[in-house]
Amino acid sequence: MPRAAPTTDPSASDDGGLLVVAPDARPRSARTTPWGRVLVGVVLVALLGGAAVATVGTLVSQRTAERFAVEDATEDTAAVARSVVEPALLDAIADHDPAERAAAADELARAVRGVTAASAAVRVKLWAPDGTVLWSDEPRLVGQRFALSEEDLEALETDRSDAEVSDLTEPENRYERGQGRLLEAYQAVHTPSGAPLLLEVYYPYDAVLASAASLRSAFATLAFGTVAVAVALLLPVVLWLLLRLRAGQRERERLLVRALDAETAERRRLAADLHDGPVQDIAGLALSLGAAARTTTGPGSAVLDESATTLRAAVSTLRSSMSAIQPPVPDRAGLVAALDDATARGRAAGVRTVVTVPATIDASPSALLATVRFVRESVANTVRHAGASTVEVVVRRSLEDLVVVVVDDGVGFDADTVLSTRRSGHLGTTLLRQIAEDAGGALRLRTTPDTGTRWELSIPAGGSTW
Repeated sequence: MPRAAPTTDPSASDDGGLLVVAPDARPRSARTTPWGRVLVGVVLVALLGGAAVATVGTLVSQRTAERFAVEDATEDTAAVARSVVEPALLDAIADHDPAERAAAADELARAVRGVTAASAAVRVKLWAPDGTVLWSDEPRLVGQRFALSEEDLEALETDRSDAEVSDLTEPENRYERGQGRLLEAYQAVHTPSGAPLLLEVYYPYDAVLASAASLRSAFATLAFGTVAVAVALLLPVVLWLLLRLRAGQRERERLLVRALDAETAERRRLAADLHDGPVQDIAGLALSLGAAARTTTGPGSAVLDESATTLRAAVSTLRSSMSAIQPPVPDRAGLVAALDDATARGRAAGVRTVVTVPATIDASPSALLATVRFVRESVANTVRHAGASTVEVVVRRSLEDLVVVVVDDGVGFDADTVLSTRRSGHLGTTLLRQIAEDAGGALRLRTTPDTGTRWELSIPAGGSTW
């Protein structure tokens, strides 16, 4: 291999040049599917989704239960109005004669007393259409007059029943304060003469909440139980599917490895066939023509010598092709031979190549392979684009990094323009960047038109991982 002192020291630099790829020290582990986490995630999603559905259903059931409880209170009030209050109601309840009104009130009180004792009602009021309280189990309200609400008036006119949460801030409800939230249900009743009156019955709202809680508890038990059973039934199916996926992934990986092994074997076979066949034949023919040229005089000697030179160049080209088909796997002691093959294309094109590399170098196989790939692609770029007469390669160890420097004396280029494009003519620079990124290293470039090009690759050496 050509080994001479470089005409310029590629390892020396007054600046690092343009940083093309920043160093990346993150470890690059193989990507594997965390099947355990996938299973846990599926179960958690199922549980959370089921819990969310059950929770929403429970809240809806509570609202529904409250509505049912209000409707029950309304129906109970209507039943009390029809079966208890109206039969005991006398026209005298609204009479101006105190004695007759008192007798009618006593009659109504006896009838209502049994209802309130048997139910949860805490207050009963009987209203005249003008807002006067004609009777109540709270005597202090009797005879007082308050403005009726639109709902009360509508109930009087339509003879319908309804219920709502009582507003205890209203003056007519001042005697019900301190008993918690109340539900007031109202229903129109009629005296024997047909005069409409309004009956109001107040119930504790806690009873409504208790009814809602009972229904909610029953629905929650059903909902969460259903979710638990569904998840328990779904879990074996999910586990089976994940196992199938895992087995499929392993099978694909196995087939991929077999395909790569087959490709590698085929590459080795082609490289061996070239080496043992055409390369040896052409090399032997080149030696024969060279020997014949040295023993021949006249014009034929020059033709033979030129033919030998052409054949030797063809041998170098074939060796370069063999290197591309089956790149040599470098080791600490074999990096010199690997770089000799990597620079063969430059020598075949008539470019003087100078390689400076230690006899042995402490670096991992991946770092050495990246070095060979980088040098091969750099020299190929020089041959294709630089128009250089000399290319110099220096490999050295710098602390924890392996540093590779490739310098040529070619035409150079505008770095910003080339690096900002991905045209096919600049695919080589893209490949150099990919090599640096794959190795987790840094790539620097220093070039301008007519001043040559200097590439510097720094990658983690990783000698301890050998």
